[in-house]
Amino acid sequence: MDTETLRNYIGASAADDEFIDECLTTAQLLVNEYCGKLAKIPQSVKERCYLEVGSELYHRRTAPLGVAQFATFDAAPVRIARDPLIGVYPILDRYIVRFA
Repeated sequence: MDTETLRNYIGASAADDEFIDECLTTAQLLVNEYCGKLAKIPQSVKERCYLEVGSELYHRRTAPLGVAQFATFDAAPVRIARDPLIGVYPILDRYIVRFA
């Protein structure tokens, strides 16, 4: 998987390639770490997960997900932390065997 693939998936311009590359690298690290070394996950599934997580990371910059605004005096928005892997756990978990 390369930066161009992620750029096309999220519909960004080539001007953002440096940031897109950072998002892709981080996505690959997060997915690979979650899977561990023993999981036998098809490459096509992993690449789909890289796209999903990379997209999540990219869109946090321009349109942060999980923003809440409460009826307070100053009405300041509060960002609620969100795991970028939330969308890929169900995909990956079918391939991962966890030992208790």
